Amino acid sequence: MRSLTCLITTSLLFPILSLAQAPSKSGDPITFGVGGTYPRAIKLADGQTLLGAYTDTRGDNKTITAVRSTNNGASWEPIGVVDTGPAATKDVDNPYVYERPDGKLLCAFRNHDKSGPTTYTFYRITLCISEDGGVSWNYLQTPASDPGGLTGDWEPFLQRALDSSLQLYYSRETSGTDQDSLLRRSTDGGANWSSAQVISGTGIETRDGMVGVAHTPDDSSPIKVAIFETGDPSLGVPFSVWTVRTENDGVDWSEARTVVYQPAGGHNAGAPQIIRVGDKLVASFGTDEDGGVWPQGAIKVMVSRDGGVNWTDKTTVVAPSAAWAGMVGLDDSSFFVLYETGGTSYAQKMAF
Repeated sequence: MRSLTCLITTSLLFPILSLAQAPSKSGDPITFGVGGTYPRAIKLADGQTLLGAYTDTRGDNKTITAVRSTNNGASWEPIGVVDTGPAATKDVDNPYVYERPDGKLLCAFRNHDKSGPTTYTFYRITLCISEDGGVSWNYLQTPASDPGGLTGDWEPFLQRALDSSLQLYYSRETSGTDQDSLLRRSTDGGANWSSAQVISGTGIETRDGMVGVAHTPDDSSPIKVAIFETGDPSLGVPFSVWTVRTENDGVDWSEARTVVYQPAGGHNAGAPQIIRVGDKLVASFGTDEDGGVWPQGAIKVMVSRDGGVNWTDKTTVVAPSAAWAGMVGLDDSSFFVLYETGGTSYAQKMAF
C-alpha cells in the first residue's frame, strides 16, 4: 500500500514538473553592434522600443555607441555617440542605459585615463544624459571617481528604486586581490549622489564584480537579488557566480551568499547578469568549461523558479568563444541574450 501511494504521488507530480522547461533559442543571432563589445539594452516605457549601448573598438578611438530597435529586437540601428576618445589615453567601456520617469535617458559607463596599455592614471564612472531619445548626449555627473593605482571603478548598473530614486551599482577595487560591489543613490535624477554602500565583499578578500540586480517576484517587490562574479584566478581561485539579496529595496543586504554556478575542474564562470522573465529569474554568464581562453568561453543561462534560491536548466546560448553577456526581457516568456564574439555584438532571442 505504501509503495502504491508513492507511485500515485509521483505520477501526479510528474506532469507538473515536466512543465518547468528550459529556455531555447528562437531564430538566429541578430547583429547588435559592429565592432562592438559589452552590449547592454533595456525596454523603454512605451513598451515598443528597445534602447541599448555597446563599446565600439574600431579605429584609434573607443566609442560608446547608442543603438535602438523599434521592431522588438528584429534589427538594431546605431543612433548616437554617448562618448568617445583616443584608445591610447581614454578608456570608455561598460555602458549601461536607463530611462528616467520623465523620459530622458541616462548612460553610465567607465571613463578612465590611461598612460599606457594597462596603466590607469584616473578612474571614473561617468553619467551622460539624452533628451532626444538617444541621438545626442551631454555630460551630467561623475558619481564615482578614484586616483590611479589599485582603486578602479568598473561595470555600472542603473536601476529605479521603489521610491523613484535612482540606484547606481558598480564594482570597486580595494587592493590588487580584493574588489567589492557598491551602491550609490540619487534623488534628483542623477545630478547628485550619496556616498557608497558596500553590498557584497565586506570582510572577504575576493574579487566581487560585474553586478546586476533584479526584483522578485515583480517590480513592486522590495525583494531584490544582486548577482556577481567572485574569485581571483591569479591566486588560483577560479571565478564563480553568486548572489546576495535585499528584503527592503537595497537598504540592507544579506551577508549570506548563494551560489548560482561554480564549474568543476578549475574552470571559470563570470561576467553575469540577471533579469526577471515572468515569474522566473534568469541569470547569464560566460564560462570556459567548454573551451576558450578566459574571459572568452561559452555563454550560458540558468533559471530560478524560487526567487533566486535554487538555479537549474543550464542552457548554452553560444559556444566558445564569446564574452560579456547581457540580457533584456521582452515579455513574460522571452528575452534576448546579448554577447560579443569576434569583434561583433549579437542579440540571441530565447523563449520558454
